[in-house]
Amino acid sequence: MLKTMVYIIIVAIIAILLGEGDKTKTFAQWGYKDNLAPSNWSSLDEEYRICKDGKTQSPINIEDSVDTTLEELTFYDDSRATTFEYDSKVLKVSFARGNAVEFMNNEYALQQMVFHTPAENKIEGEAFPMEVQLVHASKKGSILILSVLVEEDEETNIVLNKLLRNIPLKAGDKNELKSDIYGYDILPEEKTYFTFDGSLTTPPCTEGVKWVVLKNTIKASKDQIKDFQELMGNNARPIQNKNARFILE
Repeated sequence: MLKTMVYIIIVAIIAILLGEGDKTKTFAQWGYKDNLAPSNWSSLDEEYRICKDGKTQSPINIEDSVDTTLEELTFYDDSRATTFEYDSKVLKVSFARGNAVEFMNNEYALQQMVFHTPAENKIEGEAFPMEVQLVHASKKGSILILSVLVEEDEETNIVLNKLLRNIPLKAGDKNELKSDIYGYDILPEEKTYFTFDGSLTTPPCTEGVKWVVLKNTIKASKDQIKDFQELMGNNARPIQNKNARFILE
């Protein structure tokens, strides 16, 4: 019972931070173009001020990293994806309990997988057509986002293919997933990574988020990327200032 309650609380925290919860407060609408574009987020709601004033905002261009001996990531991959929904801004996949990653002696439970076209983060100035972000939370409510960048390739991506069979076709759609997609099936075999302190890339742009960006990309066909792009449009926040942050690898 205690574990169930902890999980429910974590999910609620994630929902609020991602702008999906907290029915007691109405947050301002935001988006990716016109008056709701990222350049205006900080003026849309007092709660969004950190989108402009924050010092560790995401995404960033990953460069000038410090070569260290980072521990390997440990994955616990035990549960399938349950739903695939489109909230008018991002496509996102939810999972049953049982998927987690161990990072720097802390365990983070997988909550959602979200998609951005084009990719939000860059590596040494290189841009990518899509990014998959796996949002995690610890029992204390700390957020970790594990990101994998997507490159265009001639062959189709098997996991994305399974998702596209059940893709929501309009905002508000939420489809059940019947394919056997587990939490970390989407990731490349080699999982070396960069890590840095950052924020959510959507309002309220909460800081204190641990970012883990895999060095190796995954591949997807032009048509697969196009299917995501046509539904979501451009939903990538522009690159933010690195400031005095260290990027470790």
